Amino acid sequence: MTAGDLLYCSPGDLNLMIGDYVVLATDRGERMGRVVVTPDQIMTNQVSGPLRVISRLATEADLTTQEKVKKKAADESNRAQECAARVDSRVRVADLTYDLTETFLEISYVLPDKVQVKHDNIQRAFESHYSESLQLNRIGDRDRAKLTGGFGVCGRELCCSSWMTTFPSISMKLAKEQGLSPNPSKISGVCGRLLCCLTFEVDAYREIAGTLPKVGKTISTPAGRAKVLSINYLSETVRLYFKDQGETIQLTADELRAQMGTTVRPVDLEEKVEETVRKQEEERGKNFLGVLTPVDTPPRRDDSSSKRDSARRAKPHRDSNKKSISSSKIARRRPAGSKESTESSPEPTPRKRPRRRGRRAGRRTTPRPE
Repeated sequence: MTAGDLLYCSPGDLNLMIGDYVVLATDRGERMGRVVVTPDQIMTNQVSGPLRVISRLATEADLTTQEKVKKKAADESNRAQECAARVDSRVRVADLTYDLTETFLEISYVLPDKVQVKHDNIQRAFESHYSESLQLNRIGDRDRAKLTGGFGVCGRELCCSSWMTTFPSISMKLAKEQGLSPNPSKISGVCGRLLCCLTFEVDAYREIAGTLPKVGKTISTPAGRAKVLSINYLSETVRLYFKDQGETIQLTADELRAQMGTTVRPVDLEEKVEETVRKQEEERGKNFLGVLTPVDTPPRRDDSSSKRDSARRAKPHRDSNKKSISSSKIARRRPAGSKESTESSPEPTPRKRPRRRGRRAGRRTTPRPE
């Protein structure tokens, strides 16, 4: 069964189970659907806006009618293509869908992006051949592959037609992150667009490559600088080329991941970050003079005690006009038993005793006037 759009509906009074077929009344007639999610499996925030109410459970007659209208739509596909070709040969009919009452017909067609064909002209061409109420929908190449079906390059049925309900956003960046060739012919599906399966395993590839250096980058190792040649994501191995030794080695991703940031670093990190920090440390070492150690400030004394201490520590002032005495003129003490006459030595100058003052010095006599 082809996977269709996922539509949330209200079960009403019906007790539905997964796999039940139901009939729903829409503005495009009565349509049949299959229950894939029960009401107790739906989160409240997943549903917004008014919901359509399921009309009834499908009967065997409804299932038979469904097979009948599918066969009728397949038989009418060639006729519909002839009608579209009369307007423009580049118009391709992708799908025809009848409702259960066979009173409403929905036609989907594909038109290249650069081709400009009026929608009204195609509408009138189909109305001239079909008496049912018509609705035309222009779709893209992916929707056409989903409705048509087929097999992919992997040999299995197309994911979009077997189980996918919506198309993911795909870019060439996803192929580069998984190490695939950027050649569009090798990573494109039957629809001509990039493979939808590129989004299935990209998270696992990002987890592996998140802690490893990028391909083409140069890293610094204890054995020298090496260039990352390739990363095998399936076997989780990394090939490194050492420029100085001219050798190529292969390491496991776990071994390289355990050394990243310690002994193995990107060269860009050393040049931009570590080299700048190293230069700053060298400049700081050149301009370093000393380390100032803070000490406790002694308590401040009063002015009187500080003056006494300063006077006590003051040294006597020396007269700058006095000549310095040479060592040859300094009298030396002679050893005992020397026979040299003492007359040769100069007589010592008597020292003047300082005048005593105070209570013992006596009283001063005041001179009497004559």
